[in-house]
Amino acid sequence: GNVEKRGNTLWFLSRLWWFDGNRRQSEACAQQAIDLLAEQPSSTAKAMAFSNMSQLKMLSDKAVECIFWGNKAIGLAKELGDQEALCHALNNVGTVQMRIPANKQKGIDLLQQSLDIALTNGFQEHAARAYTNLGSDSVRIKDYPFAAKVIEEGLRYCEERELGSWQTYMLSWKAKLLLDTGKWEEAGRIAADLIGKADHASIAKVGALVVAGTIRMRKGEPDALRLLTEARTKAFESMELQRILPALAALLEYEWITGESHVEKTAVEYAIGLIGQPGHLRESSEFEFWLSKVRKQGLPMHQTEKGYRALNPKMAVDAAAGWQRLGCPYERALLLFEANAESKKEAISIVHQLGAHAVYEKMKGEMRDSGITGIPRGMRKTTQTNPALLTDRELGVLQLLKEGLQNKEIGSRLFISAKTVDHHISSILFKLEVNSRARAVQEATRLGIVK
Repeated sequence: GNVEKRGNTLWFLSRLWWFDGNRRQSEACAQQAIDLLAEQPSSTAKAMAFSNMSQLKMLSDKAVECIFWGNKAIGLAKELGDQEALCHALNNVGTVQMRIPANKQKGIDLLQQSLDIALTNGFQEHAARAYTNLGSDSVRIKDYPFAAKVIEEGLRYCEERELGSWQTYMLSWKAKLLLDTGKWEEAGRIAADLIGKADHASIAKVGALVVAGTIRMRKGEPDALRLLTEARTKAFESMELQRILPALAALLEYEWITGESHVEKTAVEYAIGLIGQPGHLRESSEFEFWLSKVRKQGLPMHQTEKGYRALNPKMAVDAAAGWQRLGCPYERALLLFEANAESKKEAISIVHQLGAHAVYEKMKGEMRDSGITGIPRGMRKTTQTNPALLTDRELGVLQLLKEGLQNKEIGSRLFISAKTVDHHISSILFKLEVNSRARAVQEATRLGIVK
C-alpha cells in the first residue's frame, strides 16, 4: 500500500531493463511509475520518475520530450532541495543539449554542473554517468581530444570505486574513439574483451560488436558478419537510433565491400522512420552515406553533415580535408575515393596503410573497372621493416626533420614542394601517433626507425 515506494521501485526497474537492452519493458515501467505518482505529493520518487523518463527520451534522441520531463524533474528537485535528483536531471538535459550544435556549450555546462554536484556529494553512479555522457557525446560530435580526456578521467574514477558497469560502458566508447581516429589495434583489443565477458551489460556490447565487426570487415578477417548481425539484433532491441544506425551503417559498408545483401528493406524503413522524429543524430549522416552508396537511396528532408557531402569531386576533397583535420584517416580515404583519379590513388594508399585489405581490394577493383592506371601497389619491403610502416619518402622526410630542417628546406633537398612535405609530415604524425615534429623524431628514435 506504499504508493511512493512502489513508484520508486518501478522507475528503478525501468533502469535495469534498459541496461539489459530491453527498451519496451524499460519504457513500460517508466510510464507506470509516472502514472502511479502523478497525483501524489512532491517527493524524491516522483522527481526521479520524471528524470528517468527524461533519460529514456535523451537516449532515444528525442530532445523536446527529454527537456520537458527533465525540467519537471529539475523543478521538483529544487523544491525539495534534493541534490541527487537535481544531479540526475541536469545530466539528461545537458546531454541532449550538447548534441545540438547551437547548444553544445550550454549542454557541456549543464553536464559539468551535474558532475560537480555528484563529486561534491559522493554520488558515485551519477558522477560516472556524467563522465560517460560527456565522453560519449564528445565522440558523437567528433570532439576527439576532449572525449579522450573525459573518458580517461571517468575510467580512472570508475576503476578506483569498482563501478564495473560504467567502466564497461565507457570502454565501449573508448573503442569507438580509437576506431574513428585510426588506432584499430587497440580498439579491437578493447572491443574483443567487452564481447568476450558474459557478465557485461547487453547495452555496452552493441558498440563493442560494431567496432570489432567493422575492423574485421575492413581487414577481410573472418567472423565480421556474425558480429555485425549480433550488433544489429541487440541494437533493434534497444530501440535507440544511436545504436541502430551505426549497426546498419556497418552492415551497408559490408554490402559495399562484399557485394552481398544483408540489410532488410524493413530495417532501413524502420530506421528512416525514427530519424524523422524530433532529435539530432550525427550518426544519420554516416547511415545516409552508405545507404546512398549501396542502395542509391537518400533520407527525405535530411541535412547531411559536411563530412559526408560528395556531390562533386571538389566537395569530396573538401570533405576529406575536414576528416584529416579531425584525425579520421579512414573517413578521409572514403571521401577522397569519391573524387578524381589522383584522389582515389591517395585513398587506396591510406586504406592500405591502415591494414584495411578488403577495402583496398574493393577500391582497386573499382578503379580498374573505371580505367584508372598506375594504382598504388602494396607496401614495399622497406616499408614493412619499420614498426610504423613509414614509406621510403616518409623515412627521408623524417631523417631531415631530425636534422631540424623546415618544410621549404626539406622540399629543396628532396626536390618536392613544401606542400607535399607537409602532407608527408601529417602522415608521419598519424602513423607514429604523435602531435608534433619533435615528438615524431623522439618516437622514431625510440622505435629504432631513425638513428
